[in-house]
Amino acid sequence: VRCRLYSASWSRPRQVTMLTRCSDRTCNAKRFPIPESLLNDATVQPYVHNCLVTLHEGRRIYQFCIFFKRHCHLRINTLLSSDDNVFRGDAAITRVSTSAGSAVNMRGRDNALADFIMHK
Repeated sequence: VRCRLYSASWSRPRQVTMLTRCSDRTCNAKRFPIPESLLNDATVQPYVHNCLVTLHEGRRIYQFCIFFKRHCHLRINTLLSSDDNVFRGDAAITRVSTSAGSAVNMRGRDNALADFIMHK
């Protein structure tokens, strides 16, 4: 699944591929992302947090799932930090289907929407 990765070791976010696991072998199977394949420093912070975000834009509804690691011993992420808030760790965001609740590939304006969500 294509997702957007905000790594502490990069100067800008990038679109990368996240591994997924399918619920069965059919085309309509739900895909469950595996964010551990992207997020660094498993020895410092082995846990991956996640949250579901719903964005309403006019009549359109978008759902995203944010996966992140946050720990005081992780590197400062300049992409997600602001003047009054320091974020230490990596984050990845993927789009979720509103009907099936399964991870889907990001497309079109999804990168811009992801950047908007991550900076809020």
